[in-house]
Amino acid sequence: MANAKPIDLEIEGMTCTACARRVEKALNRVEGVSAFVDFATETAHIQGSASLETLKAAVEDSGYHVGSKRETSRPILIRLAVGIPLTAMMVYLMATGYMIMGGWVYYLAIFGGIFIGWPFHRATLLNLRHRSLTMDTLITLGVAASLIDPHYSDVAVTVPTVVLIGRWLEVRTRRSATDAVRALMNSVPETALRYTKGTAEVIPTADLRLDDIVLVPAGERIPVDGVVIAGSSALDNSLITGESVPEEIKAGSKLMAGAVNLSTPIQLRCTSVSSQSRIAKIADLVREASSTKSNISQITDRISSWFVPAVIAIAALTFFFGPSGAWIAVLVVACPCAMGIAVPMSLTVASAKGARRGIVIRDPNALSTLSKIRTVVFDKTGTLTTGALRVSESRILGDTKALEYAAAIEQSSHHPIAKAIAKLPTTFTATEVSEIAGLGMTGTVNGLVVKVINARGVVGIENELASMPIGSLVAVIWNEKVHAIIGLEDDLRPEAVEAVTALRAMRIEPVMISGDNPAAVEKFAKIIGITKYFGGISPEQKIDLIQTMHPVAMVGDGLNDVAALAGSDAGIAMGSGTYAAQSASTITILDDDPRAVAWSIRLARKTWSNVKQNLFWAFGYNVILIPVAVLGNLRPELAGSAMAFSSVAVVLNALRLNLGK
Repeated sequence: MANAKPIDLEIEGMTCTACARRVEKALNRVEGVSAFVDFATETAHIQGSASLETLKAAVEDSGYHVGSKRETSRPILIRLAVGIPLTAMMVYLMATGYMIMGGWVYYLAIFGGIFIGWPFHRATLLNLRHRSLTMDTLITLGVAASLIDPHYSDVAVTVPTVVLIGRWLEVRTRRSATDAVRALMNSVPETALRYTKGTAEVIPTADLRLDDIVLVPAGERIPVDGVVIAGSSALDNSLITGESVPEEIKAGSKLMAGAVNLSTPIQLRCTSVSSQSRIAKIADLVREASSTKSNISQITDRISSWFVPAVIAIAALTFFFGPSGAWIAVLVVACPCAMGIAVPMSLTVASAKGARRGIVIRDPNALSTLSKIRTVVFDKTGTLTTGALRVSESRILGDTKALEYAAAIEQSSHHPIAKAIAKLPTTFTATEVSEIAGLGMTGTVNGLVVKVINARGVVGIENELASMPIGSLVAVIWNEKVHAIIGLEDDLRPEAVEAVTALRAMRIEPVMISGDNPAAVEKFAKIIGITKYFGGISPEQKIDLIQTMHPVAMVGDGLNDVAALAGSDAGIAMGSGTYAAQSASTITILDDDPRAVAWSIRLARKTWSNVKQNLFWAFGYNVILIPVAVLGNLRPELAGSAMAFSSVAVVLNALRLNLGK
């Protein structure tokens, strides 16, 4: 499937994870298709070249529907509008002894059991058609069994009503967990005001190109990432950063698509097209993240596949050998709904929280691995430093025009060193400029053939080099004489020290491994507070070192980090890094803030603890209450309430991940 393109389909009609697996199997039977159906988001993530009509037909054949993004809680609310008052009446009539076999109340119970519980009964029939027993089967059997005995007729209404209440709360919670992310994706305006030759024209945001000038009126959202070139204003960036305090912006300020211009009109120059904005990257990575199935979810699927038949067998034995009516309670209380949502609810909430922070979790299994990390390896350039070189010092050894000559020659190069030197002021123009492979550039300036090359190894300037700042050193040479030496450095990210301190507070060892010269690595490591560091390391040596540090996370941004990112237990890429680095990683930090590394690990620890709590509650609930029901100590209507409460408890526990920063 080399040419496969991703497709997301919203699936309607699913009531449990078994339904999701049914749709998933149907889609995977389509030739050339690989699909995963996420019950938590009610979405089918599909890779393949099949037509949309073929995919829809496969979904319909499995008994479900491709949705149109309508509000899924409305059908539930309609049934609850009938179920809640009917349940209250049934409970009252049963308590006062008016529930009589054959009476109008009994027929009302039959109607309620069918109408209110129809979503579950429908799923049961669909799964039986495919020779499968699911948690819906238990609800249907419980309702049917309760109508056999007039003493339990009220259960036919009570059980599906209580389960639907839990289902409604689950849907509400699941939607709220992703609402902030959805809002982020929809925050970019569809049109923009492109400013050309003194006039502004309205064009689709998707048509904006690099270096286009855009006018953003007060009160409007920024359509694309850019840099302010005219005007000053206040910016509401809360939707993206979570920071509620407005940010003051002026010429030179960098803006992200989706932010709101609060006070006065500004002009910005586009630094990306709409498909490459930070928000677009979030959208792409979130879609990729949600299309990956966690290993632990597969475990719960396998458990559910044998759990339902086992419960039916226990209920059958209880029918023949247990107390009267106990078998009904067994069927009702054993419904493993909580088991099915225990893992996906926690992962959905965690992924949404990470995306709001600008951290995209591409693989949910990474949360388990990241929670166990004890060492974090940082690349230096572009990770703990800005990666943007600047001229930190220059020394004139001959002609005073040497720096101007160097700036003129470097104008035509895109190398980071050349870009930094090209920013020096010059009144000259270079001709016949060419690259000296592995060394630098040469060209003709003011009638002279000038070389701007790596100063290390140039004979005769050893003493000067020894006293220059650590970093990249460049010599400006003509007529076989060095006329100037230029020293360049990249700046430390202002958040780097805080990022390392946070890791140490979590008892995680920070390590720096870089291909830069050892002296520069040592200098930065000491400033940041890293005591274990390696300089002059090749990409091959990086991976060898990382293999000795498990469990380890690698943080990088470049092509030379790809092998190390892929070979670590958890790869973390910077958002401004190369696509290859991001592809080799399980987590991407979109705003390049190294403090997000510690934040991600804290989130992973909390999430995995939350998952284990959910699973303990879901499994423990069944283990404890099934024997109670077998012994006849749990009435069927109470069993239904307890079963629904377990699902609600799992959902509420997952929502605790949203507490705190």
